[in-house]
Amino acid sequence: MNLLEGIKIVDFTRLLPGPVCTHLLAQMGAEIIKIESPKRMDYARFMGPQIDGASTLFHQLNHNKQCLNIDYNSLAGHQEVLQLIETADVLVEQFRPGAMDAWGLGYEKLREINPNLIYVSMTGYSSAGAYQSEAGHDFNYLAYGGLMGLQKDDTGKPVVPGFQIADIGGAYMAVIAIQSALIKQIRRGKGGCYNVPLAASVSPLLAVPYSIHSGEMSHEQFSMINGKVLVSYAAYQCMDDKWISLAALELKFWNNFCEIVDRPDWKRDSQLALSVHVFDKTDVEALFKTKTRDQWTAMLKGKDVCFAPILEIEELEDADFHKDAETFVEIKTPNGLTLKTIALPFKEIEA
Repeated sequence: MNLLEGIKIVDFTRLLPGPVCTHLLAQMGAEIIKIESPKRMDYARFMGPQIDGASTLFHQLNHNKQCLNIDYNSLAGHQEVLQLIETADVLVEQFRPGAMDAWGLGYEKLREINPNLIYVSMTGYSSAGAYQSEAGHDFNYLAYGGLMGLQKDDTGKPVVPGFQIADIGGAYMAVIAIQSALIKQIRRGKGGCYNVPLAASVSPLLAVPYSIHSGEMSHEQFSMINGKVLVSYAAYQCMDDKWISLAALELKFWNNFCEIVDRPDWKRDSQLALSVHVFDKTDVEALFKTKTRDQWTAMLKGKDVCFAPILEIEELEDADFHKDAETFVEIKTPNGLTLKTIALPFKEIEA
């Protein structure tokens, strides 16, 4: 895809959030120049399974970038980096506040050589204020953001997700910031400095529970999407111990489901009547135990009930859904080895 063809981005990011951001931008056609200092290489190179001299994660997120190893703390290396930045549209960095300034690569310094530069700092917390120097990871950002307070098991213990939410959400927020800044740059002929805190990037995910709380109601009792309140919106275990998701939130979907499974007596004319407090969920659980996950999938696919099998990560590449969506694409490592990565999540239908 060539949406960002001609856009040059200098990338000082490491690990996950920044590299995901610039990977998405590269998939849109931007030229990404990834700079690593021999004194501070990207930790992702060494994390997880190794292939062709680096981790699979590093290859998946950086295969479409020009990776340069430059000691920008040396005089010659610093000058080389400045020359790259002089003609860049965007710079993205992911160090703690003050680090880039200490290396002579802060915004105020760089705007002198490139007034049109869009400078984006991805930080854990805000780049100013009482938390700016705090260390943190995804789990901490979810804790501060309130999401961990929503992710609890039946004993009330917070359940740590097996995937990054704030890191990836922050990557997407940075893409939004960069694209918006590019529009401003084109329209007004000027760059700017922007901060994308990962901890703040999770806040939009609170839209529904926060609206319930703002209405002075309990999100635990009245959130219809937490998988615990409605029998029509929950995960169910099947005969083979695999799971399905039923999200028949609107009554028309639930009543369709009741017809298909030959339980017209389960039909209701109010969502409140589907609350686990008044509808015996064990009846629905027993029903799903009568067939395997794949049998339920064959029975309910295309039947307008808001149903999907809960796929394990080992199943994704071979699943019909992902083949149809072209979720995964093949890439090549520097020595020509084949690997798969996640494709850009949107497609151009017509240019």
